[in-house]
Amino acid sequence: MKSVVTTVVTAADAAGRFPSQNDLEAVQGNIQRATARLEAAEKLAAGLDKVTKEAGDACFSKYPYLKQAGEAGENQVKVDKCYRDIAH
Repeated sequence: MKSVVTTVVTAADAAGRFPSQNDLEAVQGNIQRATARLEAAEKLAAGLDKVTKEAGDACFSKYPYLKQAGEAGENQVKVDKCYRDIAH
């Protein structure tokens, strides 16, 4: 994943110029929000199992045919694999 600094410098370079004041302010703002973004990511990661379960349940509820023979949810092993895939 590219950093915001790399992205700004690459874009300016591709345009044949140095990074502008606006570019540098965007980098500074991004860095200032880093703590809030990390906190949000930690909260999301902490609730991953719950979100995964709710998403999988919603899929099986909306598409009941998935529980039929030969489908993705025909047995618990396949259901568990679906939840695993959703989590990824």
